[in-house]
Amino acid sequence: MNALTFESLFGPPSDPIHIPAFIAAAVPIATPSNDLQDVSQLPQISVVDLRDSLFNVWNNPNSSAHLLKDHEHSITSLYSATKSAKPKRRAHLPDPEDLSPDVAALQKTINEIKLTSWKLQADAALFMRSAKNSDQNVLAQVKNVCDASASLSDDPQAIITLSVHNRLQWGPNYVSRASQHALLSSQTLGDLFDVIPCTSNELATSGDLSDHNVDRRQEHGGCVVCIEGVAYGDGLLQEDYAHKLILHLQTVAKDAPAITKSSSSIRDTALSSLRLRINHPYWLLHQGNCEHFVVVDQIRLQHPADGRSGYPLTLQITPPLLDLCRACLKVPATLSIVGDVRLGESPCLLCSPCWRNIGDAPDCDVSANFLPRHELGW
Repeated sequence: MNALTFESLFGPPSDPIHIPAFIAAAVPIATPSNDLQDVSQLPQISVVDLRDSLFNVWNNPNSSAHLLKDHEHSITSLYSATKSAKPKRRAHLPDPEDLSPDVAALQKTINEIKLTSWKLQADAALFMRSAKNSDQNVLAQVKNVCDASASLSDDPQAIITLSVHNRLQWGPNYVSRASQHALLSSQTLGDLFDVIPCTSNELATSGDLSDHNVDRRQEHGGCVVCIEGVAYGDGLLQEDYAHKLILHLQTVAKDAPAITKSSSSIRDTALSSLRLRINHPYWLLHQGNCEHFVVVDQIRLQHPADGRSGYPLTLQITPPLLDLCRACLKVPATLSIVGDVRLGESPCLLCSPCWRNIGDAPDCDVSANFLPRHELGW
């Protein structure tokens, strides 16, 4: 990926941020001052009341259906006002006289809102897009992957939010967000690597291919993370991925980026020891040729309301796109057929009905293995 592609997908990047210096500067600002107005004298607004009022409306089928149709009608009107907009199906709204009393009261309340920014303006169409796969989240709640009972230090720490992006198969020059995580500044690059969900970790080269509980990370091994011109290897071997990357760069063109190998591994490199730039992609390679781009979304001071344990936190995981059956091309494949000459490729991904229709394999060396279920371990 070239620099122009990076600029179109990420950024603009910030200046390098030294985490300890940021914490030292942020702590005095976050400390309440005695000169500030007593919060008890401020108007008290209950977030619970706001939440309950929203849930009461949304949990009502008639009200929620009316809101969805009204929103679709507003979006269609905005698109129709632009010359370059594609024609969309217009939402049909019922007459106000036909609305039920609760829906009519809700619509009257909405119409009485005096905020000028409440209704979408015509310029809003320039910033609207259809939903993408990366907007979805397979998690119903924030997931922690550490021992929730582990106690943390009382020293001030920063919470670093990072997103992991993968290349798109149909466009290698484009990336899509795969997951998002929150780590403490005292945690390491190894903690980040362990929490990243990746389907390539489920690849198997030997043993029982149908075993979903095997951790493939240690089976394949190898990882390198490049941050600000420094390559951090896993340290499992003397010639780890970072060492091999440096050797590879010495054999390519002279204009290759200048990267040096770090003396510490990802397990020994705390995030607080790094200078990180927000909205700048950092390159991660593992499993031989599986690439990820790690982007720092946010660096902030830990708030008293934040959890004191359970980090790293997984905030979002994009549902993986499943491979279709090679025979019917209609449903996701569930089996990996290895060694069957009738299929023309090995392994060949098939669904269970297609494999049953093909019949028994003539060769006893043919094996049918269930594909891994990505939600296991995620």
